[in-house]
Amino acid sequence: MNRSGYRLLLLPLTFLAGVAAASENPGAHQHGHAELSFAVEGNKVEVMFVSPAYNVVGFEHEARTNAQTQALTKANDWFAGTPLINTPEGTCTVISSDVHHSGQEPEHDGNDDEHGDHGGGHSAFEVIQTLACPGVQDASTLTTPLTTRLERLEHLDVQWAGAMAQGATRLEHGEQAIELQQ
Repeated sequence: MNRSGYRLLLLPLTFLAGVAAASENPGAHQHGHAELSFAVEGNKVEVMFVSPAYNVVGFEHEARTNAQTQALTKANDWFAGTPLINTPEGTCTVISSDVHHSGQEPEHDGNDDEHGDHGGGHSAFEVIQTLACPGVQDASTLTTPLTTRLERLEHLDVQWAGAMAQGATRLEHGEQAIELQQ
């Protein structure tokens, strides 16, 4: 197996370590902030997105109303079918997607902030996708729909690795382009 293949295999482990560390660090849960990581090998892209549920559906408790249940279903369906990374030409398709809405975690200070009702805890969305992206290995820029789709998302930290390069950037709300050549 080549070097990038090992990196692609290690990517999920790196993500899981980051998620575990975030759950142990109460300050890691920040409304308006999310993380997107991906690895590219050939025409295949492995993606992981982690965000407080508030950024995605506007609440962090179990669904209590029909509207909240519909919001969760709509979010799950969107994540399952929408490539979170794409080429400028839109060539990526979802091969597989695992969408997980985590349960309640103990709240770190017992105080609700200005963002709304937490219901006594925090919850998050974790999305892992495998994408087929013809032409991705030649792209110098990729795009993400997250910063325009999720109206509560203020900052998206992005990390990537692949034969083309590795790097990181932060996108603000509305910015979609991820420049791979830095």
